[in-house]
Amino acid sequence: MKNGSLQDVLNKVSEGKRELDWLARHKIALGVAAGLEYLHMHHNPHIIHKDLKPRNILLDDDMEAHIADFGLKKAISEMNTYVTTSNVAGTIGYNAPEYHQMLKFTDRCDVYSIGVILTVLVLGKLPSDDFFQTTEEMSLVKWLRNQMISENPSAAIDPKLKGNGCYVENYLVVCYFSLICV
Repeated sequence: MKNGSLQDVLNKVSEGKRELDWLARHKIALGVAAGLEYLHMHHNPHIIHKDLKPRNILLDDDMEAHIADFGLKKAISEMNTYVTTSNVAGTIGYNAPEYHQMLKFTDRCDVYSIGVILTVLVLGKLPSDDFFQTTEEMSLVKWLRNQMISENPSAAIDPKLKGNGCYVENYLVVCYFSLICV
């Protein structure tokens, strides 16, 4: 795909080599959500991706998101609601905590991953950022939760988004929605 992965684009944004305005981020979020809905609800058999992250979201010429890398995916029958695995799979920071506790992937695990991706799109921070690796007992999700109950939750929003003609409240709605997912 012409624009590479969402991870490639986010790297260029953080390096100051590219801009990613709110309309583009919103379009990407909607595309990922639509793709995940298709995998979970409309594909037969239903598919759990198991490794949804920015590296596995490809962006075409029009910045339309396409979910990729189904190497870890599992098809599940309508009778099953989860897939059990004996090996830890997925990417730390994007995996649901319950997966690490029980080694069971459900569609809920993919929903957790999309919540983290929404957080990344609004905050401009990655779960792998040094800040989250050096702060004891802190993760991107925990940090967002703390920010959203603080006196100034809008301080968490990616500064590159501020002043682009979109109201801060719109970004905060996405942050609250992402917390519902995680």
